[in-house]
Amino acid sequence: MKWPSISIIIPSFNQGRFIERTLLSIFKQDYPGDVQVIVSDGGSSDETTEILRKYPEITWWSKGDEGLVDAINQGFSAATGDVLAIQSSDDFYLPDAFVRSITELVQDSSLALVSGCDVYLMGDGKSFSCSALDDHNITPRSLMMRRVIPQHCAFFWRSMLKITGGLGPEISEGAEIDLWYRALHFVEARFIPHHTAVYQFHDQQRTVKGDRWYQSLTQIVESCEADEKFASRFRFDALDKQVLYQRWLLQEARRSGNEARVAVLLDELSRGASDETITFLIRQGFLPKSATANPRHPNHRVPDIHWSEPKRDTTDRRAA
Repeated sequence: MKWPSISIIIPSFNQGRFIERTLLSIFKQDYPGDVQVIVSDGGSSDETTEILRKYPEITWWSKGDEGLVDAINQGFSAATGDVLAIQSSDDFYLPDAFVRSITELVQDSSLALVSGCDVYLMGDGKSFSCSALDDHNITPRSLMMRRVIPQHCAFFWRSMLKITGGLGPEISEGAEIDLWYRALHFVEARFIPHHTAVYQFHDQQRTVKGDRWYQSLTQIVESCEADEKFASRFRFDALDKQVLYQRWLLQEARRSGNEARVAVLLDELSRGASDETITFLIRQGFLPKSATANPRHPNHRVPDIHWSEPKRDTTDRRAA
């Protein structure tokens, strides 16, 4: 099997305490093909650039940009790989993430995108939880109604950007969801049942507050349904859209700390809810897990969340 080249785009801004772990999780992958690492830094004032200078194999720049979307699109422009991925500067890959993901892409020629499942690392750097392993095909509907593709776990053929044109600057939050949603109107995608990356919670994390979450996600759906290019291939029926928007309002209320609103929306959603919605509410922590919950997938393993942590006394690789 010929292993395609990969370009990993890492948008970065003042994440110096995490970014070396991210980089090492790439360098330590046992992947036979070429890997290009691109760090698109927005002009960090912390130790980020000092760390980047230690790794001459990285393509990087540090200058002011117009935000996350601009940083990623600059990375896309510099990418030369056959396969692309976007990794946050505070998240990181798990062992064998590249081989498992790319094997699926290459062996099934119908696929344009694959995503593993993620692990959530708490702010203490020790406690973590694993998302359920999944292997379903991903459609525009399942992306919104069942499970969103985690950006930090996704790999896709470069050719997919010919359809999407990169990230849209008009989406203020969730631009990567917009990318997946537009692409899935035209391409095939699938989850692979392995944990391939870790999502790091921390106190300086970029969060979505107020009504931006709801506005952005509804904008993603409505803009596609207003464009015949996308609407001719898929659109939500009225009931699905009503349930979907109620879910997003519920998540927005929780993000805003409006517990009274959460209680009202949860009651509305729970009454006569489908199994799909009940599963969503359980996964999101709005309802308790059932005593008869599904058993873990046979691929489930306890992840080594410390495998790519840098040593305290690192040496400058340029001197090697």
